[in-house]
Amino acid sequence: MDELLLLLGLLSAHLLGDFFLHPLSWINDRLNRHYRSSKLIWHALVHTLLSWLVLFIWEWTFGWGPTFWQPLWLALLLGCSHYVIDLAKSYCPVHTRYFLLDQCLHLTIILLIAMQLSQSWHWLKWCWDWLLTPTHLIVLIAYLLILRPSSVLIALLLRNWTLDVTEGSLPKAGHAIGLLERILILTFTLLEQFAGVGFLLAAKSVFRFGDLTHQKDRRLTEYVMLGTLLSVTISLLLGILTLRLVNGLV
Repeated sequence: MDELLLLLGLLSAHLLGDFFLHPLSWINDRLNRHYRSSKLIWHALVHTLLSWLVLFIWEWTFGWGPTFWQPLWLALLLGCSHYVIDLAKSYCPVHTRYFLLDQCLHLTIILLIAMQLSQSWHWLKWCWDWLLTPTHLIVLIAYLLILRPSSVLIALLLRNWTLDVTEGSLPKAGHAIGLLERILILTFTLLEQFAGVGFLLAAKSVFRFGDLTHQKDRRLTEYVMLGTLLSVTISLLLGILTLRLVNGLV
């Protein structure tokens, strides 16, 4: 339990430093000046201070008493790593993939520091053992199938009714909506919350089919409805099959 408290404390410090104590002016200064940015140094110092507070309190409560130097060195290590990662990120385009990569690197370092300080490397074995079970692998495969393979299948099934539906809409918005729709339907199905599936379809019909009705375009309406029903059918069938397989293994 004390190892978990350490990890949660470091994660809380990271969230405070990266999102709540990180003004937009600091971000713009880092993006414009890169390694010459003084605000990037201040940002790293904020993370260092917050991490030191968490590490010092944890050492005082669960560790080897009121030691000062070990929490300080670990906090400096975390702050320096944050500086290097954010500096590298400042040279990358503003894109979701780089944001996610940035956060994954930060979280990896936090996890390594927490395990090193608490000497709880058995977490890695626990995570590996948790993943390598038939139940979790089946669920993982289901989510992988619901993404790209399902998109390819739906595109092939609709190839005889291809229409230009991009006019007046956001680029690739339909594809993104379909991915989120299938992920949510699969999740609701695995949780056996079929009311959520109905709510999702009702919400989509209000916002999307209503607009199509106003356009007086029957062919476009039928095309979108056909794609939606294919997406829902594939997601439900895959979800029910996954649920049956998982329940059969339990």
